[in-house]
Amino acid sequence: MDSSRFRRYAPAVAFAALLLVTSLVPVPESGTEAVPTLLGVALDKWVHAGSYGALTTLLAWGKRTRTAAVVAALAAVAVGYGAGIEILQGLVATRDTSGADFVANAVGATLAGVAWLWYGR
Repeated sequence: MDSSRFRRYAPAVAFAALLLVTSLVPVPESGTEAVPTLLGVALDKWVHAGSYGALTTLLAWGKRTRTAAVVAALAAVAVGYGAGIEILQGLVATRDTSGADFVANAVGATLAGVAWLWYGR
């Protein structure tokens, strides 16, 4: 991979590494505190959606594409990466695998892909 191509993907790689690290850091046990909501959705789900939407956008920006099939594939990569992280969280003592988090990741990645294509028109 030439250096200009690597530089285009560097933000996506760095953000993916940040997602991995922050997702696998053990968190303190938190009793029964309620998670705040926004529009009836738990705030952490918004963070998941935004994070994987950002990853999809960074991947599409790195690829420099507005082709629907390619953007869909990049969104699928982001969703797959999120699924892998969710599985790894099951190995961390204070974390667990969450289907709802996976869905939020997928929604965010998909909406970002659609927005990327729409914005490019």
